Amino acid sequence: MSFSTASSKTYPAKQHLVRTAKNLGVSSGVIFVRGGDIIVHPDSDTEYEFHQDSSFYYLSGVVEPGYAAAYDIASDTAILFVNHVSADEAVWIGVPASLDEQRAAYGFDQAHFTKDVASVIKALGASQVFMLPHHQAPELESFAVDREKLIEAVHEARVFKDDYEIEIMRRANQISGSAHETLMREARLGMNEAELRGRFVGLVLAQGCSYEAYGSIVARGRNAAILHYTKNNMPLDSAENMVLVDAGGSLRCYASDITRTWPLGASFSAECRAIYAVVLDMQKTVIAACGPNKQWMDMHLLANRVAAKGLLELGILRGSLEDIVEKHVVGYFMPHGIGHLIGIDTHDVGGYPRGVERVNAPGLRYLRANREMLPRMAFTVEPGLYFVDAILADAKADPTIAEHIDFDVVAKYRSVGGVRIEDNIVITETGNDNLTTCVKEIADIEAIRAKATQD
Repeated sequence: MSFSTASSKTYPAKQHLVRTAKNLGVSSGVIFVRGGDIIVHPDSDTEYEFHQDSSFYYLSGVVEPGYAAAYDIASDTAILFVNHVSADEAVWIGVPASLDEQRAAYGFDQAHFTKDVASVIKALGASQVFMLPHHQAPELESFAVDREKLIEAVHEARVFKDDYEIEIMRRANQISGSAHETLMREARLGMNEAELRGRFVGLVLAQGCSYEAYGSIVARGRNAAILHYTKNNMPLDSAENMVLVDAGGSLRCYASDITRTWPLGASFSAECRAIYAVVLDMQKTVIAACGPNKQWMDMHLLANRVAAKGLLELGILRGSLEDIVEKHVVGYFMPHGIGHLIGIDTHDVGGYPRGVERVNAPGLRYLRANREMLPRMAFTVEPGLYFVDAILADAKADPTIAEHIDFDVVAKYRSVGGVRIEDNIVITETGNDNLTTCVKEIADIEAIRAKATQD
């Protein structure tokens, strides 16, 4: 099942406000949120690159600094507050659209200048103002302000994606997936990780993304054993190595998060191919299993079981499959979770509903979500296997774990570094919709790399 498109529609700010108000469970009151402001480097006039507050963007659709928004629950009125731009400021940043033009563009019922926040809120006559705990509004100090309830309400609203959001995320995946395939075609020995990262960023920006959704990871060889490797400055100097590229563009503030791992030579080495095949089996098995009313934790455990079987066949693990699963031995090779919610933020909000605690076990303690999957939730599915010296040393020091690992065989695979494969999916009524179309089958990757190394 695919969701219907929402091409060219106005950002659904009011629908998001209504959805959030419903989660609050009240019939009156005012939601008030404030966007971010420009921040200047200390002792400098150079500005930090501006990224809008994620929840403010969700409730307004505004990417520019200096705005605020309100929603009067009782009267169903959405109000945009616009920063006034003086003639002097307009010289530097341009003349903004009128209040009414901005009201219409963002889909609000009213628009006022930010200097009028207090008087407009007062005129609504609401007894309660709901704000996010990190938002400041000194002009509302005289009102009864609740800073606790709104954050859970907006986070839970953000978990469920509407058609507009899904379409944008699908396009972000198309752009980013195309950029990944371009890197596969263009990478050559003698290049540097930094060149691939720069090429990726240039490609996604050229196709409409505003920025990277997160710090890109371009890790060749052993660097791939560092989960959040961002130095991206080492030479691509061996055809026996693979390169792990974890990178995604942000389109209209919605993230894509894609990882592909591929050989620098024309084909995978025997060791790289073996580990890659296990990870691909993990990912395909989990994606096939993802659907409504299933538990995300169970998807992680399923990936662990598939990994355990594969590593047993390679001789890396030994002993009983059930003992290996029960002792979380795979957690020493996949120390992260199977994936996370994704949306405006790459690691999006809502992964742990109120009352749900983390499980303190290898691999599970870093699981970024633990909840039931429901239609319109968006997740990444990103299994990986890594040969991390520090973690394997811990395993070797624990006799109950070490008995299940053949460290002589592990040494044979150490040069692989790590493999991760990551797609973005949306849960549907009957299963899931995979937004990521970038190639990942061994034969397809090797066909691209074989041609690349001949050119």
